[in-house]
Amino acid sequence: MLEIAMPVPIQRRSADLAIAQAQPRDTGIRTSRGAGGRCIPCRPFISAMRSQDVPTSHPLIDQVRAALEVEPRVNLHRYPIRIEIEGDVVTLSGTVEDISAKRRAVLAASGVQGVREVIDELRVAPSTPMGQDEILVHVRDALYAEPAFCDYRLVTINHKQEREVARAPEPSRGEILVTVEADGRVILGGTVGGLADRRLAGVLAWWVPGSTDVRNDLQVEPPEEDNDGEILEAVELALEKDHAVDHHDITAGCKDAVVTLAGGIPTGAQRRLAEHDAWYVDGVRDVHNELIPVDPAGDFRS
Repeated sequence: MLEIAMPVPIQRRSADLAIAQAQPRDTGIRTSRGAGGRCIPCRPFISAMRSQDVPTSHPLIDQVRAALEVEPRVNLHRYPIRIEIEGDVVTLSGTVEDISAKRRAVLAASGVQGVREVIDELRVAPSTPMGQDEILVHVRDALYAEPAFCDYRLVTINHKQEREVARAPEPSRGEILVTVEADGRVILGGTVGGLADRRLAGVLAWWVPGSTDVRNDLQVEPPEEDNDGEILEAVELALEKDHAVDHHDITAGCKDAVVTLAGGIPTGAQRRLAEHDAWYVDGVRDVHNELIPVDPAGDFRS
Protein backbone atom coordinates (compact mmCIF):
# COMPACT_ATOMS: atom_id res chain seq x y z
CA MET A 1 0.00 0.00 0.00
CA LEU A 2 1.25 3.46 -0.88
CA GLU A 3 1.86 5.55 2.23
CA ILE A 4 1.28 9.29 2.01
CA ALA A 5 3.02 11.07 4.85
CA MET A 6 1.21 14.39 4.69
CA PRO A 7 -2.08 15.27 2.98
CA VAL A 8 -1.68 17.95 0.34
CA PRO A 9 -3.99 20.98 0.68
CA ILE A 10 -6.64 21.36 -1.99
CA GLN A 11 -5.54 23.71 -4.76
CA ARG A 12 -7.65 24.75 -7.70
CA ARG A 13 -6.49 25.00 -11.30
CA SER A 14 -3.58 27.44 -11.57
CA ALA A 15 -5.20 29.13 -14.58
CA ASP A 16 -8.14 30.03 -12.36
CA LEU A 17 -5.75 31.32 -9.72
CA ALA A 18 -3.96 33.38 -12.35
CA ILE A 19 -7.28 35.06 -13.14
CA ALA A 20 -7.73 35.95 -9.49
CA GLN A 21 -4.20 37.32 -9.18
CA ALA A 22 -4.52 39.39 -12.34
CA GLN A 23 -7.49 41.51 -11.23
CA PRO A 24 -7.96 43.82 -7.74
CA ARG A 25 -33.72 16.66 -17.21
CA ASP A 26 -32.72 15.12 -20.28
CA THR A 27 -31.45 17.78 -22.57
CA GLY A 28 -30.32 15.50 -25.36
CA ILE A 29 -26.71 16.29 -24.47
CA ARG A 30 -24.36 13.39 -23.98
CA THR A 31 -21.26 14.48 -22.12
CA SER A 32 -18.23 12.96 -20.50
CA ARG A 33 -19.73 13.74 -17.10
CA GLY A 34 -22.75 12.43 -15.28
CA ALA A 35 -25.95 14.46 -15.53
CA GLY A 36 -28.39 14.79 -12.69
CA GLY A 37 -26.22 12.51 -10.58
CA ARG A 38 -26.52 9.68 -13.08
CA CYS A 39 -23.55 8.31 -14.95
CA ILE A 40 -24.02 8.59 -18.72
CA PRO A 41 -22.03 6.26 -20.98
CA CYS A 42 -19.83 8.12 -23.40
CA ARG A 43 -18.70 7.27 -26.86
CA PRO A 44 -14.98 6.70 -27.27
CA PHE A 45 -13.07 9.88 -28.05
CA ILE A 46 -13.62 10.84 -31.67
CA SER A 47 -10.33 11.95 -33.14
CA ALA A 48 -10.08 14.69 -35.71
CA MET A 49 -8.42 12.07 -37.88
CA ARG A 50 -11.23 9.55 -37.37
CA SER A 51 -12.21 9.47 -41.00
CA GLN A 52 -11.20 11.11 -44.24
CA ASP A 53 -14.82 11.35 -45.38
CA VAL A 54 -16.15 13.49 -42.52
CA PRO A 55 -17.82 16.44 -44.26
CA THR A 56 -16.33 19.86 -43.58
CA SER A 57 -19.31 21.66 -45.11
CA HIS A 58 -22.86 20.77 -44.19
CA PRO A 59 -25.91 22.97 -43.49
CA LEU A 60 -26.11 21.73 -39.90
CA ILE A 61 -22.37 22.23 -39.39
CA ASP A 62 -22.72 25.79 -40.64
CA GLN A 63 -25.62 26.45 -38.27
CA VAL A 64 -23.75 25.03 -35.28
CA ARG A 65 -20.66 27.05 -36.17
CA ALA A 66 -22.79 30.19 -36.41
CA ALA A 67 -24.25 29.48 -32.96
CA LEU A 68 -20.76 29.05 -31.53
CA GLU A 69 -19.57 32.27 -33.15
CA VAL A 70 -22.13 34.36 -31.26
CA GLU A 71 -21.59 32.65 -27.89
CA PRO A 72 -19.55 35.16 -25.82
CA ARG A 73 -17.71 32.46 -23.83
CA VAL A 74 -16.50 30.67 -26.97
CA ASN A 75 -13.56 31.99 -28.98
CA LEU A 76 -13.32 29.98 -32.19
CA HIS A 77 -10.40 32.05 -33.43
CA ARG A 78 -8.12 31.25 -30.50
CA TYR A 79 -9.63 27.84 -29.80
CA PRO A 80 -11.07 26.24 -32.96
CA ILE A 81 -13.73 23.60 -32.39
CA ARG A 82 -14.18 20.67 -34.74
CA ILE A 83 -17.82 19.98 -35.59
CA GLU A 84 -18.84 16.56 -36.88
CA ILE A 85 -22.31 15.49 -38.00
CA GLU A 86 -23.78 12.01 -38.06
CA GLY A 87 -27.46 12.26 -38.90
CA ASP A 88 -28.89 14.64 -36.30
CA VAL A 89 -26.09 13.98 -33.80
CA VAL A 90 -23.35 16.60 -33.43
CA THR A 91 -19.91 15.89 -31.98
CA LEU A 92 -17.78 18.77 -30.71
CA SER A 93 -14.07 18.19 -30.22
CA GLY A 94 -10.98 20.29 -29.72
CA THR A 95 -9.63 22.49 -26.95
CA VAL A 96 -11.45 25.40 -25.30
CA GLU A 97 -10.29 28.09 -22.89
CA ASP A 98 -12.13 27.06 -19.73
CA ILE A 99 -15.03 25.10 -18.29
CA SER A 100 -17.54 27.87 -19.09
CA ALA A 101 -16.55 27.76 -22.75
CA LYS A 102 -16.88 23.97 -22.78
CA ARG A 103 -20.36 23.96 -21.28
CA ARG A 104 -21.59 26.97 -23.27
CA ALA A 105 -20.41 25.44 -26.53
CA VAL A 106 -22.48 22.34 -25.86
CA LEU A 107 -25.51 24.44 -24.92
CA ALA A 108 -25.17 26.55 -28.06
CA ALA A 109 -24.92 23.50 -30.30
CA SER A 110 -27.84 21.76 -28.61
CA GLY A 111 -30.05 24.78 -29.25
CA VAL A 112 -29.66 24.57 -33.02
CA GLN A 113 -32.79 23.40 -34.82
CA GLY A 114 -32.34 19.90 -36.19
CA VAL A 115 -29.80 18.83 -33.55
CA ARG A 116 -31.11 15.95 -31.47
CA GLU A 117 -27.98 15.20 -29.48
CA VAL A 118 -24.59 16.73 -28.78
CA ILE A 119 -21.61 14.56 -27.89
CA ASP A 120 -19.12 16.58 -25.86
CA GLU A 121 -15.52 15.60 -26.59
CA LEU A 122 -14.14 19.07 -25.85
CA ARG A 123 -11.09 19.44 -23.61
CA VAL A 124 -10.22 22.42 -21.43
CA ALA A 125 -6.79 23.93 -22.07
CA PRO A 126 -4.54 22.75 -19.21
CA SER A 127 -3.32 25.62 -17.07
CA THR A 128 -0.11 23.71 -16.37
CA PRO A 129 1.06 21.08 -18.88
CA MET A 130 1.46 17.76 -17.07
CA GLY A 131 1.95 14.12 -17.86
CA GLN A 132 -0.92 11.81 -17.08
CA ASP A 133 0.78 10.25 -14.05
CA GLU A 134 1.59 13.70 -12.66
CA ILE A 135 -2.08 14.62 -12.95
CA LEU A 136 -2.89 11.32 -11.28
CA VAL A 137 -0.76 12.21 -8.25
CA HIS A 138 -2.43 15.61 -7.91
CA VAL A 139 -5.92 14.10 -8.04
CA ARG A 140 -4.92 11.40 -5.55
CA ASP A 141 -3.51 13.97 -3.13
CA ALA A 142 -6.59 16.19 -3.38
CA LEU A 143 -8.92 13.28 -2.66
CA TYR A 144 -6.65 12.02 0.12
CA ALA A 145 -6.65 15.41 1.83
CA GLU A 146 -10.43 15.80 1.72
CA PRO A 147 -11.97 14.79 5.09
CA ALA A 148 -15.18 13.64 3.39
CA PHE A 149 -13.25 10.77 1.79
CA CYS A 150 -11.26 9.55 4.82
CA ASP A 151 -13.46 6.44 5.07
CA TYR A 152 -13.10 5.51 1.41
CA ARG A 153 -10.61 3.14 -0.13
CA LEU A 154 -8.54 5.21 -2.59
CA VAL A 155 -6.82 3.51 -5.53
CA THR A 156 -4.88 4.97 -8.47
CA ILE A 157 -4.15 3.25 -11.77
CA ASN A 158 -1.22 4.69 -13.74
CA HIS A 159 -0.55 4.66 -17.47
CA LYS A 160 1.03 1.19 -17.15
CA GLN A 161 -2.21 -0.05 -15.54
CA GLU A 162 -0.36 -0.49 -12.24
CA ARG A 163 -2.55 -0.10 -9.16
CA GLU A 164 -1.47 1.70 -6.02
CA VAL A 165 -3.59 1.80 -2.88
CA ALA A 166 -3.32 5.22 -1.25
CA ARG A 167 -5.76 4.45 1.56
CA ALA A 168 -7.49 1.28 2.70
CA PRO A 169 -9.60 1.91 5.81
CA GLU A 170 -11.36 -0.99 7.49
CA PRO A 171 -14.27 -0.91 7.25
CA SER A 172 -14.67 1.38 4.25
CA ARG A 173 -17.71 3.28 2.99
CA GLY A 174 -16.77 2.65 -0.62
CA GLU A 175 -13.94 2.92 -3.12
CA ILE A 176 -12.67 5.64 -5.44
CA LEU A 177 -10.60 4.57 -8.45
CA VAL A 178 -8.63 7.25 -10.30
CA THR A 179 -7.18 6.94 -13.79
CA VAL A 180 -5.95 9.59 -16.22
CA GLU A 181 -5.93 9.33 -20.00
CA ALA A 182 -3.04 10.50 -22.16
CA ASP A 183 -4.86 13.71 -23.11
CA GLY A 184 -5.35 14.70 -19.46
CA ARG A 185 -8.91 13.50 -18.94
CA VAL A 186 -9.48 12.23 -15.40
CA ILE A 187 -11.76 9.22 -14.94
CA LEU A 188 -13.29 8.53 -11.54
CA GLY A 189 -14.74 5.09 -10.86
CA GLY A 190 -15.95 3.07 -7.91
CA THR A 191 -18.75 3.61 -5.41
CA VAL A 192 -19.52 6.36 -2.91
CA GLY A 193 -22.18 6.77 -0.26
CA GLY A 194 -24.00 9.79 -1.63
CA LEU A 195 -24.48 12.26 -4.46
CA ALA A 196 -22.70 14.96 -2.47
CA ASP A 197 -19.53 12.85 -2.28
CA ARG A 198 -19.77 11.97 -5.96
CA ARG A 199 -20.00 15.60 -6.99
CA LEU A 200 -17.28 16.76 -4.60
CA ALA A 201 -14.85 14.22 -6.04
CA GLY A 202 -15.56 15.57 -9.51
CA VAL A 203 -14.96 19.18 -8.46
CA LEU A 204 -11.63 18.29 -6.83
CA ALA A 205 -10.52 16.51 -10.00
CA TRP A 206 -11.46 19.56 -12.09
CA TRP A 207 -9.41 21.83 -9.83
CA VAL A 208 -6.20 19.93 -10.56
CA PRO A 209 -3.81 21.81 -12.87
CA GLY A 210 -3.30 19.80 -16.03
CA SER A 211 -6.71 18.13 -16.06
CA THR A 212 -8.53 18.71 -19.34
CA ASP A 213 -11.81 16.92 -18.62
CA VAL A 214 -13.40 14.81 -15.90
CA ARG A 215 -15.53 11.74 -16.53
CA ASN A 216 -17.31 10.95 -13.31
CA ASP A 217 -18.29 7.28 -13.35
CA LEU A 218 -18.69 7.04 -9.56
CA GLN A 219 -21.80 5.10 -8.59
CA VAL A 220 -23.89 5.98 -5.54
CA GLU A 221 -24.74 3.04 -3.26
CA PRO A 222 -27.45 2.88 -2.12
CA PRO A 223 -28.90 4.96 -4.96
CA GLU A 224 -30.23 8.42 -4.12
CA GLU A 225 -32.85 10.45 -5.95
CA ASP A 226 -31.31 13.56 -7.44
CA ASN A 227 -32.97 16.96 -7.26
CA ASP A 228 -32.27 20.68 -7.29
CA GLY A 229 -31.50 20.62 -3.58
CA GLU A 230 -28.71 18.10 -4.10
CA ILE A 231 -27.21 20.17 -6.91
CA LEU A 232 -27.44 23.38 -4.88
CA GLU A 233 -25.77 21.75 -1.89
CA ALA A 234 -22.86 20.67 -4.09
CA VAL A 235 -22.48 24.13 -5.64
CA GLU A 236 -22.48 25.80 -2.23
CA LEU A 237 -19.90 23.32 -0.96
CA ALA A 238 -17.64 23.98 -3.96
CA LEU A 239 -17.82 27.73 -3.36
CA GLU A 240 -17.12 27.25 0.34
CA LYS A 241 -14.05 25.10 -0.32
CA ASP A 242 -12.61 27.40 -2.99
CA HIS A 243 -10.20 29.65 -1.11
CA ALA A 244 -9.80 31.83 -4.20
CA VAL A 245 -13.44 32.93 -3.96
CA ASP A 246 -14.95 35.07 -1.21
CA HIS A 247 -18.30 33.30 -1.04
CA HIS A 248 -19.82 34.97 2.01
CA ASP A 249 -22.07 37.38 0.08
CA ILE A 250 -23.01 34.91 -2.66
CA THR A 251 -26.58 33.63 -2.79
CA ALA A 252 -26.97 30.52 -4.92
CA GLY A 253 -30.20 29.04 -6.20
CA CYS A 254 -31.11 26.09 -8.41
CA LYS A 255 -34.26 25.35 -10.41
CA ASP A 256 -34.51 22.58 -12.98
CA ALA A 257 -30.73 22.09 -12.67
CA VAL A 258 -30.09 25.72 -13.68
CA VAL A 259 -27.90 27.45 -11.09
CA THR A 260 -28.20 31.16 -10.37
CA LEU A 261 -25.42 33.03 -8.56
CA ALA A 262 -26.39 36.41 -7.11
CA GLY A 263 -25.02 38.93 -4.64
CA GLY A 264 -21.75 40.77 -4.29
CA ILE A 265 -18.22 39.55 -4.85
CA PRO A 266 -14.92 41.46 -4.52
CA THR A 267 -13.66 41.33 -8.11
CA GLY A 268 -14.61 40.42 -11.64
CA ALA A 269 -12.00 37.68 -11.54
CA GLN A 270 -13.66 36.03 -8.56
CA ARG A 271 -16.99 36.38 -10.35
CA ARG A 272 -15.66 34.16 -13.13
CA LEU A 273 -14.12 31.69 -10.68
CA ALA A 274 -17.46 31.31 -8.89
CA GLU A 275 -19.14 30.56 -12.21
CA HIS A 276 -16.48 27.97 -12.99
CA ASP A 277 -17.11 26.28 -9.64
CA ALA A 278 -20.80 25.97 -10.44
CA TRP A 279 -20.04 24.49 -13.87
CA TYR A 280 -17.67 21.94 -12.29
CA VAL A 281 -20.61 20.36 -10.44
CA ASP A 282 -22.14 17.32 -12.12
CA GLY A 283 -25.73 17.74 -13.23
CA VAL A 284 -25.70 21.52 -13.71
CA ARG A 285 -27.43 22.33 -17.02
CA ASP A 286 -26.79 26.07 -17.06
CA VAL A 287 -25.35 28.84 -14.89
CA HIS A 288 -26.82 32.33 -14.63
CA ASN A 289 -24.10 34.54 -13.20
CA GLU A 290 -25.72 37.61 -11.65
CA LEU A 291 -22.86 38.35 -9.25
CA ILE A 292 -21.91 42.03 -8.98
CA PRO A 293 -18.20 42.75 -8.43
CA VAL A 294 -17.54 45.34 -5.71
CA ASP A 295 -14.25 46.69 -4.43
CA PRO A 296 -13.21 46.05 -0.80
CA ALA A 297 -14.63 49.49 0.18
CA GLY A 298 -18.00 48.57 -1.27
CA ASP A 299 -17.86 50.62 -4.48
CA PHE A 300 -19.33 48.90 -7.54
CA ARG A 301 -16.96 48.07 -10.36
CA SER A 302 -17.97 48.65 -13.94
